[in-house]
Amino acid sequence: MKVLIVGDIVGRAGLNRLGAELRTRKDIDFCIVNGENSASGRGIRDKEYNEILGYGADVITMGNHMYYRKEMASEYAKLEKLAIPANITNLNGNKHVIVEKNGKKFGVINLIGSFAMGEIIEKNITNPFVMADEQIKLLKAENVDYIFIDFHAEATAEKIAMGYYLKNKVNAVYGTHTHVQTADEKILDTGMAYITDVGMTGPKDSVLGLKTEIAIARFTTGHYLHYECSQNEAMFNAIEIEFDDNTKKAISIKRINE
Repeated sequence: MKVLIVGDIVGRAGLNRLGAELRTRKDIDFCIVNGENSASGRGIRDKEYNEILGYGADVITMGNHMYYRKEMASEYAKLEKLAIPANITNLNGNKHVIVEKNGKKFGVINLIGSFAMGEIIEKNITNPFVMADEQIKLLKAENVDYIFIDFHAEATAEKIAMGYYLKNKVNAVYGTHTHVQTADEKILDTGMAYITDVGMTGPKDSVLGLKTEIAIARFTTGHYLHYECSQNEAMFNAIEIEFDDNTKKAISIKRINE
């Protein structure tokens, strides 16, 4: 079985590239996409949610940018294939998503990190490690076949620690949020797949999706300038994990950086 996990979709360029890629990848059994930057780099709306699913994604995960769309705060729980960070306390939504496909039950959990994620996050979350255990217990009670964790976090140490903490409990732990793909993909001794960050599917000529001139002005002047998503050719960052159908252990993990 092959699973494709796509890094943070940023804006229109990222959405277009996602659509082009998913139309050509016919050997994928299950696909998870992080969509928290899909609405012009700032959150997600119904429009982007439906577009991503229409391209072939099975589950969409989120992160800290879900706070940018205040009009969506009451809508997240209605989107049945959208997983919001389970350890966020002040927004309602699906703490995990279960999808049945090809005779298998897939469980997806989204968590958010506790370090350097901004004041609003740090004031409104519970411990992600404790929440991971709570959600895994619920998924196992539903007899899921595979469990995937999208850990949306800034600190690499926190992500790596989560990977080792869950190596006997889930099938894959992968990081999102930094928009820079890491070169540390591996399969742990338990057969769990891991990478610190999947990367970004968004405009190449940008600073993590932001227009370069705006990012430079922010750093050189120290002033906040309004976010504008860059619009140019997009890169495609993802990982492809293959699992043994009998043991459900990962037998390969491959980075995609195109």
